[in-house]
Amino acid sequence: MKKVVLLLLIGFVFSCSDDVQIPEIIQPCQTVAASFASDITDNSARLNWCGSVNEAGECLPVTGVTWTASWGLPGFDPDTGTIIDTPATSINITGLSPQTSYEFYVKSDCDLANNEWFGPVEFRTSCPAPTGLGATNITQTGATLTWMPGGSEISWEIKYGLVGFNLEEAELFATGNSTEHIVNNLMPNSEYEFYVRANCNSVTDGSQTGSSSAFSGPYRFATCLPPINLTFDTVTQNSITVDWDSNAQTTWEVSYGEAAGFTPDTGTITTTNNSNFTATGLCPNTTYTFAVRTICSSTTQSQWFSFGSVTTPTLGYTGMYTYEEIGNTDEPIFGDPATVEIVSVSDTERSITVKYLANLDVAGTQPTMTFNFTLNCDGTVSVPEDQDTNFNCGGANVLLGLGAATPTAYNMVDDTTIDIRFTEDTGSAMCTNAPLSEVTIRLTKI
Repeated sequence: MKKVVLLLLIGFVFSCSDDVQIPEIIQPCQTVAASFASDITDNSARLNWCGSVNEAGECLPVTGVTWTASWGLPGFDPDTGTIIDTPATSINITGLSPQTSYEFYVKSDCDLANNEWFGPVEFRTSCPAPTGLGATNITQTGATLTWMPGGSEISWEIKYGLVGFNLEEAELFATGNSTEHIVNNLMPNSEYEFYVRANCNSVTDGSQTGSSSAFSGPYRFATCLPPINLTFDTVTQNSITVDWDSNAQTTWEVSYGEAAGFTPDTGTITTTNNSNFTATGLCPNTTYTFAVRTICSSTTQSQWFSFGSVTTPTLGYTGMYTYEEIGNTDEPIFGDPATVEIVSVSDTERSITVKYLANLDVAGTQPTMTFNFTLNCDGTVSVPEDQDTNFNCGGANVLLGLGAATPTAYNMVDDTTIDIRFTEDTGSAMCTNAPLSEVTIRLTKI
Protein backbone atom coordinates (compact mmCIF):
# COMPACT_ATOMS: atom_id res chain seq x y z
CA MET A 1 0.00 0.00 0.00
CA LYS A 2 2.87 2.39 0.80
CA LYS A 3 4.44 1.80 -2.63
CA VAL A 4 1.20 2.70 -4.37
CA VAL A 5 0.83 5.94 -2.40
CA LEU A 6 4.42 6.93 -3.19
CA LEU A 7 3.96 6.39 -6.91
CA LEU A 8 0.75 8.40 -6.85
CA LEU A 9 2.50 11.29 -5.09
CA ILE A 10 5.35 11.30 -7.64
CA GLY A 11 2.94 11.27 -10.53
CA PHE A 12 0.99 14.10 -8.92
CA VAL A 13 4.05 16.33 -8.49
CA PHE A 14 5.22 16.00 -12.12
CA SER A 15 1.70 16.34 -13.50
CA CYS A 16 1.21 19.59 -11.60
CA SER A 17 4.50 21.28 -12.53
CA ASP A 18 4.99 22.22 -16.24
CA ASP A 19 8.02 24.48 -15.52
CA VAL A 20 10.47 21.82 -14.36
CA GLN A 21 13.65 21.69 -16.67
CA ILE A 22 16.44 19.12 -16.78
CA PRO A 23 19.84 20.97 -16.60
CA GLU A 24 21.90 20.82 -19.84
CA ILE A 25 25.31 19.23 -19.35
CA ILE A 26 27.96 21.52 -20.96
CA GLN A 27 31.12 19.70 -22.03
CA PRO A 28 34.40 21.61 -21.38
CA CYS A 29 36.64 22.63 -24.29
CA GLN A 30 39.43 20.26 -25.26
CA THR A 31 42.49 21.27 -23.32
CA VAL A 32 46.08 21.34 -24.49
CA ALA A 33 48.43 19.15 -22.47
CA ALA A 34 51.77 20.17 -23.99
CA SER A 35 53.29 22.04 -26.95
CA PHE A 36 56.73 22.34 -28.51
CA ALA A 37 58.57 23.47 -31.66
CA SER A 38 60.59 21.14 -33.92
CA ASP A 39 62.29 21.01 -37.33
CA ILE A 40 63.61 24.51 -36.78
CA THR A 41 65.59 26.09 -39.62
CA ASP A 42 66.70 29.62 -40.34
CA ASN A 43 63.30 30.55 -41.83
CA SER A 44 60.77 27.89 -40.76
CA ALA A 45 59.61 25.72 -37.87
CA ARG A 46 56.99 23.11 -37.04
CA LEU A 47 54.64 23.91 -34.12
CA ASN A 48 53.32 20.84 -32.29
CA TRP A 49 50.86 20.25 -29.44
CA CYS A 50 49.15 17.40 -27.59
CA GLY A 51 45.55 17.05 -26.45
CA SER A 52 46.66 14.51 -23.87
CA VAL A 53 49.85 12.87 -22.67
CA ASN A 54 50.32 9.33 -21.37
CA GLU A 55 52.33 8.34 -18.29
CA ALA A 56 55.48 8.08 -20.40
CA GLY A 57 55.13 11.69 -21.48
CA GLU A 58 54.16 10.77 -25.05
CA CYS A 59 51.62 12.74 -27.06
CA LEU A 60 48.37 10.90 -27.69
CA PRO A 61 46.30 11.62 -30.79
CA VAL A 62 43.05 13.53 -30.43
CA THR A 63 40.45 13.34 -33.19
CA GLY A 64 37.37 15.41 -33.95
CA VAL A 65 38.89 18.63 -32.65
CA THR A 66 39.73 21.80 -34.58
CA TRP A 67 42.67 23.73 -33.16
CA THR A 68 43.70 27.36 -33.34
CA ALA A 69 47.38 28.30 -33.24
CA SER A 70 48.79 31.81 -33.02
CA TRP A 71 52.43 32.87 -33.36
CA GLY A 72 54.49 36.05 -33.33
CA LEU A 73 57.41 37.82 -31.74
CA PRO A 74 57.89 37.46 -27.96
CA GLY A 75 55.28 39.34 -25.94
CA PHE A 76 52.68 39.46 -28.72
CA ASP A 77 48.93 39.19 -27.99
CA PRO A 78 47.80 35.73 -29.18
CA ASP A 79 44.39 37.17 -30.15
CA THR A 80 46.10 39.42 -32.73
CA GLY A 81 49.00 37.19 -33.84
CA THR A 82 49.27 35.15 -37.03
CA ILE A 83 46.39 32.71 -36.52
CA ILE A 84 45.93 29.34 -38.22
CA ASP A 85 42.98 26.93 -37.74
CA THR A 86 43.69 23.25 -38.37
CA PRO A 87 42.33 19.79 -37.51
CA ALA A 88 45.93 18.56 -37.18
CA THR A 89 48.05 18.78 -34.05
CA SER A 90 50.97 20.45 -35.83
CA ILE A 91 51.56 23.13 -38.44
CA ASN A 92 54.61 24.24 -40.43
CA ILE A 93 55.25 27.97 -40.51
CA THR A 94 57.61 29.72 -42.95
CA GLY A 95 58.89 33.19 -43.75
CA LEU A 96 60.67 33.56 -40.42
CA SER A 97 63.82 35.62 -39.91
CA PRO A 98 67.14 33.91 -39.11
CA GLN A 99 68.37 33.84 -35.52
CA THR A 100 65.17 35.37 -34.18
CA SER A 101 63.04 34.35 -31.17
CA TYR A 102 59.32 33.61 -31.61
CA GLU A 103 56.46 32.45 -29.40
CA PHE A 104 53.31 30.50 -30.11
CA TYR A 105 50.03 29.67 -28.37
CA VAL A 106 47.39 27.05 -29.15
CA LYS A 107 43.84 26.24 -28.05
CA SER A 108 40.89 24.21 -29.30
CA ASP A 109 38.41 26.02 -31.54
CA CYS A 110 35.78 26.37 -28.84
CA ASP A 111 33.72 29.49 -27.89
CA LEU A 112 33.17 28.65 -24.24
CA ALA A 113 34.56 30.78 -21.49
CA ASN A 114 36.76 27.98 -20.22
CA ASN A 115 38.74 27.90 -23.50
CA GLU A 116 42.08 29.58 -22.85
CA TRP A 117 45.29 29.87 -24.84
CA PHE A 118 47.99 27.38 -23.89
CA GLY A 119 51.42 29.01 -23.96
CA PRO A 120 53.52 30.79 -24.75
CA VAL A 121 56.18 28.38 -25.98
CA GLU A 122 59.30 30.15 -27.21
CA PHE A 123 61.67 28.96 -29.91
CA ARG A 124 64.52 30.55 -31.85
CA THR A 125 65.32 30.12 -35.52
CA SER A 126 68.80 29.03 -36.50
CA CYS A 127 71.31 30.67 -38.78
CA PRO A 128 71.39 29.79 -42.51
CA ALA A 129 72.98 26.47 -43.44
CA PRO A 130 76.37 26.53 -45.24
CA THR A 131 76.44 26.49 -49.03
CA GLY A 132 78.89 25.61 -51.81
CA LEU A 133 80.14 22.30 -50.41
CA GLY A 134 83.15 20.82 -52.20
CA ALA A 135 86.27 18.69 -51.90
CA THR A 136 89.80 19.58 -53.04
CA ASN A 137 93.31 18.14 -52.75
CA ILE A 138 91.85 14.65 -53.14
CA THR A 139 94.28 11.78 -52.75
CA GLN A 140 93.69 8.07 -52.30
CA THR A 141 93.68 8.48 -48.52
CA GLY A 142 92.59 12.05 -47.85
CA ALA A 143 90.83 15.22 -48.99
CA THR A 144 90.14 18.81 -47.98
CA LEU A 145 86.43 19.44 -47.40
CA THR A 146 85.27 22.99 -48.12
CA TRP A 147 82.10 25.10 -47.87
CA MET A 148 80.86 28.71 -47.83
CA PRO A 149 79.14 30.47 -44.88
CA GLY A 150 75.40 30.74 -45.24
CA GLY A 151 75.30 33.93 -43.17
CA SER A 152 77.40 35.66 -40.52
CA GLU A 153 78.23 32.50 -38.54
CA ILE A 154 81.88 31.96 -37.64
CA SER A 155 82.21 28.29 -36.70
CA TRP A 156 81.06 24.96 -38.13
CA GLU A 157 80.80 21.24 -37.48
CA ILE A 158 81.02 18.36 -39.98
CA LYS A 159 80.19 14.68 -40.22
CA TYR A 160 81.63 12.39 -42.89
CA GLY A 161 81.83 8.73 -43.82
CA LEU A 162 81.36 6.22 -46.62
CA VAL A 163 78.34 6.91 -48.82
CA GLY A 164 75.17 6.02 -46.92
CA PHE A 165 76.62 6.37 -43.40
CA ASN A 166 74.19 7.05 -40.52
CA LEU A 167 74.16 10.80 -39.98
CA GLU A 168 72.59 10.55 -36.52
CA GLU A 169 75.22 8.14 -35.20
CA ALA A 170 78.33 9.56 -36.89
CA GLU A 171 81.00 11.41 -34.98
CA LEU A 172 80.80 15.22 -35.05
CA PHE A 173 83.97 17.17 -35.82
CA ALA A 174 84.31 20.85 -34.91
CA THR A 175 86.22 22.92 -37.47
CA GLY A 176 86.56 26.12 -35.46
CA ASN A 177 86.41 29.27 -37.58
CA SER A 178 87.78 27.62 -40.73
CA THR A 179 85.60 26.93 -43.78
CA GLU A 180 87.64 23.85 -44.65
CA HIS A 181 88.58 20.64 -42.91
CA ILE A 182 91.28 18.10 -43.83
CA VAL A 183 90.33 14.44 -43.47
CA ASN A 184 92.91 11.64 -43.56
CA ASN A 185 93.06 7.86 -43.23
CA LEU A 186 90.45 7.31 -45.91
CA MET A 187 90.25 4.10 -47.92
CA PRO A 188 91.57 4.26 -51.52
CA ASN A 189 89.14 4.05 -54.44
CA SER A 190 86.12 4.55 -52.20
CA GLU A 191 83.16 6.92 -52.22
CA TYR A 192 82.64 9.27 -49.28
CA GLU A 193 80.16 11.99 -48.40
CA PHE A 194 80.07 14.76 -45.83
CA TYR A 195 77.62 17.13 -44.17
CA VAL A 196 78.32 20.48 -42.52
CA ARG A 197 76.30 22.75 -40.24
CA ALA A 198 76.96 26.15 -38.70
CA ASN A 199 77.17 27.10 -35.06
CA CYS A 200 74.81 30.05 -34.88
CA ASN A 201 76.36 31.66 -31.80
CA SER A 202 79.89 32.83 -31.27
CA VAL A 203 80.00 30.81 -28.06
CA THR A 204 77.70 27.78 -27.90
CA ASP A 205 77.66 24.26 -26.59
CA GLY A 206 75.36 23.25 -29.41
CA SER A 207 72.64 22.04 -27.03
CA GLN A 208 70.08 24.84 -27.08
CA THR A 209 67.39 24.96 -29.76
CA GLY A 210 68.43 27.10 -32.69
CA SER A 211 72.09 27.08 -31.75
CA SER A 212 73.00 25.14 -34.92
CA SER A 213 71.82 25.39 -38.49
CA ALA A 214 70.43 22.47 -40.41
CA PHE A 215 73.02 20.17 -41.98
CA SER A 216 73.95 20.91 -45.59
CA GLY A 217 74.79 17.90 -47.70
CA PRO A 218 75.54 15.30 -48.59
CA TYR A 219 78.46 16.24 -50.82
CA ARG A 220 80.01 13.17 -52.40
CA PHE A 221 83.61 12.63 -53.41
CA ALA A 222 85.81 9.63 -54.14
CA THR A 223 89.36 8.78 -53.17
CA CYS A 224 90.04 8.19 -56.84
CA LEU A 225 92.90 10.31 -58.17
CA PRO A 226 91.53 12.97 -60.52
CA PRO A 227 93.13 14.02 -63.82
CA ILE A 228 95.35 17.11 -63.57
CA ASN A 229 96.71 19.85 -65.85
CA LEU A 230 93.69 19.97 -68.12
CA THR A 231 94.30 21.87 -71.38
CA PHE A 232 92.79 22.49 -74.80
CA ASP A 233 95.27 21.22 -77.35
CA THR A 234 93.93 21.72 -80.89
CA VAL A 235 90.77 23.57 -81.90
CA THR A 236 89.48 23.52 -85.48
CA GLN A 237 86.18 24.43 -87.07
CA ASN A 238 84.77 20.96 -86.48
CA SER A 239 87.01 19.30 -83.86
CA ILE A 240 88.56 19.96 -80.46
CA THR A 241 91.40 18.00 -78.81
CA VAL A 242 91.76 18.07 -75.03
CA ASP A 243 94.74 16.84 -73.02
CA TRP A 244 95.45 16.04 -69.35
CA ASP A 245 98.06 14.41 -67.13
CA SER A 246 97.17 10.86 -66.12
CA ASN A 247 98.07 11.25 -62.42
CA ALA A 248 99.12 7.56 -62.53
CA GLN A 249 95.61 6.48 -63.57
CA THR A 250 94.57 4.63 -66.73
CA THR A 251 90.87 5.14 -67.53
CA TRP A 252 88.78 8.28 -67.90
CA GLU A 253 85.41 9.54 -69.05
CA VAL A 254 85.24 12.70 -71.15
CA SER A 255 81.99 14.63 -71.44
CA TYR A 256 81.38 17.52 -73.82
CA GLY A 257 78.57 19.51 -75.36
CA GLU A 258 77.48 22.99 -76.34
CA ALA A 259 78.17 25.33 -73.44
CA ALA A 260 74.59 26.56 -73.06
CA GLY A 261 72.95 24.30 -70.47
CA PHE A 262 75.86 21.84 -70.39
CA THR A 263 76.26 19.47 -67.45
CA PRO A 264 78.83 16.65 -67.44
CA ASP A 265 76.21 13.99 -66.70
CA THR A 266 74.07 14.96 -69.71
CA GLY A 267 76.82 15.68 -72.25
CA THR A 268 78.23 13.34 -74.87
CA ILE A 269 80.30 10.91 -72.77
CA THR A 270 83.18 8.80 -74.06
CA THR A 271 85.44 6.38 -72.16
CA THR A 272 89.11 6.40 -73.09
CA ASN A 273 92.38 4.85 -71.94
CA ASN A 274 94.42 7.70 -73.43
CA SER A 275 95.11 10.94 -71.58
CA ASN A 276 93.80 12.93 -74.54
CA PHE A 277 90.63 12.99 -76.57
CA THR A 278 89.47 14.53 -79.84
CA ALA A 279 85.82 15.40 -80.31
CA THR A 280 84.83 15.53 -83.96
CA GLY A 281 81.68 16.48 -85.82
CA LEU A 282 81.50 19.85 -84.09
CA CYS A 283 80.02 23.01 -85.55
CA PRO A 284 82.03 26.08 -86.57
CA ASN A 285 81.66 29.25 -84.49
CA THR A 286 80.12 27.33 -81.57
CA THR A 287 81.10 27.34 -77.89
CA TYR A 288 81.70 23.94 -76.28
CA THR A 289 82.42 22.84 -72.71
CA PHE A 290 84.49 19.78 -71.75
CA ALA A 291 84.88 17.85 -68.48
CA VAL A 292 86.82 14.73 -67.52
CA ARG A 293 86.89 12.34 -64.57
CA THR A 294 88.90 9.28 -63.59
CA ILE A 295 87.24 5.85 -63.54
CA CYS A 296 88.72 3.78 -60.70
CA SER A 297 86.16 0.95 -60.76
CA SER A 298 82.68 0.18 -62.01
CA THR A 299 81.26 2.00 -58.97
CA THR A 300 83.92 4.57 -58.12
CA GLN A 301 84.82 7.68 -60.10
CA SER A 302 86.52 10.93 -59.29
CA GLN A 303 84.45 14.08 -59.46
CA TRP A 304 84.14 15.84 -62.82
CA PHE A 305 86.82 18.41 -63.60
CA SER A 306 86.06 21.05 -66.20
CA PHE A 307 88.34 22.24 -68.97
CA GLY A 308 86.13 25.30 -69.27
CA SER A 309 84.72 26.49 -72.58
CA VAL A 310 86.21 27.15 -76.00
CA THR A 311 84.70 28.42 -79.25
CA THR A 312 85.44 26.77 -82.57
CA PRO A 313 86.66 29.16 -85.31
CA THR A 314 84.33 30.47 -87.97
CA LEU A 315 84.58 28.90 -91.40
CA GLY A 316 86.10 32.06 -92.90
CA TYR A 317 87.48 30.28 -95.98
CA THR A 318 86.75 32.83 -98.71
CA GLY A 319 89.41 33.54 -101.33
CA MET A 320 91.39 31.81 -104.04
CA TYR A 321 92.56 28.21 -103.58
CA THR A 322 94.69 25.76 -105.46
CA TYR A 323 92.83 22.65 -106.52
CA GLU A 324 94.21 19.15 -106.09
CA GLU A 325 92.57 15.76 -106.42
CA ILE A 326 94.28 13.27 -104.14
CA GLY A 327 94.18 9.66 -105.28
CA ASN A 328 92.40 10.29 -108.56
CA THR A 329 93.82 8.45 -111.58
CA ASP A 330 90.84 9.20 -113.76
CA GLU A 331 89.60 12.48 -115.20
CA PRO A 332 89.21 15.29 -112.63
CA ILE A 333 85.75 15.54 -111.07
CA PHE A 334 85.41 19.22 -111.88
CA GLY A 335 87.32 19.28 -115.12
CA ASP A 336 90.90 20.46 -114.79
CA PRO A 337 90.93 23.79 -112.92
CA ALA A 338 94.26 25.09 -111.63
CA THR A 339 92.50 27.24 -109.05
CA VAL A 340 89.03 27.70 -107.59
CA GLU A 341 87.45 30.48 -105.61
CA ILE A 342 85.38 30.09 -102.48
CA VAL A 343 83.04 32.99 -102.99
CA SER A 344 80.89 32.74 -99.84
CA VAL A 345 80.80 31.00 -96.47
CA SER A 346 77.90 30.62 -94.03
CA ASP A 347 78.50 29.65 -90.42
CA THR A 348 74.77 29.50 -89.82
CA GLU A 349 74.15 27.06 -92.65
CA ARG A 350 77.72 25.70 -92.42
CA SER A 351 78.07 25.89 -96.19
CA ILE A 352 80.68 26.99 -98.72
CA THR A 353 80.12 28.04 -102.30
CA VAL A 354 82.92 27.12 -104.72
CA LYS A 355 83.36 28.74 -108.14
CA TYR A 356 85.61 27.22 -110.78
CA LEU A 357 86.23 27.26 -114.54
CA ALA A 358 84.53 24.19 -116.00
CA ASN A 359 86.39 22.21 -118.63
CA LEU A 360 83.38 21.15 -120.66
CA ASP A 361 83.75 19.14 -123.84
CA VAL A 362 82.75 22.13 -125.92
CA ALA A 363 85.54 23.50 -128.02
CA GLY A 364 86.60 27.04 -127.20
CA THR A 365 84.46 27.45 -124.03
CA GLN A 366 85.50 27.73 -120.38
CA PRO A 367 82.29 28.70 -118.56
CA THR A 368 82.31 29.58 -114.85
CA MET A 369 80.26 27.23 -112.67
CA THR A 370 79.37 27.46 -108.95
CA PHE A 371 78.55 24.68 -106.49
CA ASN A 372 77.28 24.84 -102.92
CA PHE A 373 78.24 22.23 -100.31
CA THR A 374 76.66 22.03 -96.85
CA LEU A 375 79.29 20.99 -94.30
CA ASN A 376 77.30 19.17 -91.64
CA CYS A 377 78.47 19.22 -88.03
CA ASP A 378 78.96 15.47 -88.02
CA GLY A 379 81.66 15.77 -90.68
CA THR A 380 79.49 14.76 -93.62
CA VAL A 381 78.76 16.83 -96.72
CA SER A 382 75.44 17.25 -98.44
CA VAL A 383 74.35 19.08 -101.57
CA PRO A 384 71.19 21.18 -101.22
CA GLU A 385 70.10 20.32 -104.77
CA ASP A 386 71.45 18.47 -107.76
CA GLN A 387 73.87 20.67 -109.63
CA ASP A 388 75.18 20.19 -113.17
CA THR A 389 78.87 19.24 -113.37
CA ASN A 390 81.18 18.27 -116.20
CA PHE A 391 82.36 15.04 -114.66
CA ASN A 392 83.54 13.63 -117.96
CA CYS A 393 82.29 10.09 -118.50
CA GLY A 394 82.18 9.27 -122.17
CA GLY A 395 81.79 12.94 -123.07
CA ALA A 396 78.57 13.39 -121.06
CA ASN A 397 78.00 15.69 -118.13
CA VAL A 398 76.43 14.35 -114.92
CA LEU A 399 74.80 15.83 -111.82
CA LEU A 400 76.58 16.59 -108.55
CA GLY A 401 74.61 14.53 -106.06
CA LEU A 402 72.82 12.16 -108.40
CA GLY A 403 75.57 11.45 -110.83
CA ALA A 404 79.13 10.28 -110.64
CA ALA A 405 80.39 12.79 -108.06
CA THR A 406 78.84 12.84 -104.56
CA PRO A 407 80.55 14.61 -101.63
CA THR A 408 80.47 12.46 -98.50
CA ALA A 409 82.81 13.94 -95.88
CA TYR A 410 85.04 16.91 -95.17
CA ASN A 411 87.92 17.84 -92.91
CA MET A 412 89.20 21.28 -91.93
CA VAL A 413 92.87 20.39 -92.09
CA ASP A 414 94.01 23.78 -90.85
CA ASP A 415 93.14 27.43 -91.29
CA THR A 416 94.09 27.33 -94.98
CA THR A 417 93.23 23.84 -96.20
CA ILE A 418 89.95 21.97 -96.70
CA ASP A 419 89.66 18.34 -97.79
CA ILE A 420 86.35 17.27 -99.32
CA ARG A 421 85.88 13.57 -100.00
CA PHE A 422 83.81 12.39 -102.95
CA THR A 423 82.57 9.04 -104.17
CA GLU A 424 82.17 8.26 -107.86
CA ASP A 425 79.33 6.09 -109.02
CA THR A 426 81.30 3.55 -111.03
CA GLY A 427 78.15 1.54 -111.57
CA SER A 428 76.51 4.31 -113.57
CA ALA A 429 75.87 3.65 -117.24
CA MET A 430 77.64 6.93 -117.96
CA CYS A 431 80.72 6.12 -115.93
CA THR A 432 81.58 2.54 -116.72
CA ASN A 433 85.00 3.78 -117.77
CA ALA A 434 85.68 5.40 -114.38
CA PRO A 435 87.46 2.84 -112.18
CA LEU A 436 87.94 5.14 -109.15
CA SER A 437 85.33 4.92 -106.42
CA GLU A 438 86.67 7.54 -103.99
CA VAL A 439 88.66 10.76 -104.32
CA THR A 440 89.58 13.72 -102.08
CA ILE A 441 89.60 17.27 -103.37
CA ARG A 442 92.11 19.38 -101.46
CA LEU A 443 91.65 23.13 -101.57
CA THR A 444 94.62 25.11 -100.28
CA LYS A 445 94.43 28.87 -99.85
CA ILE A 446 96.77 30.86 -102.05
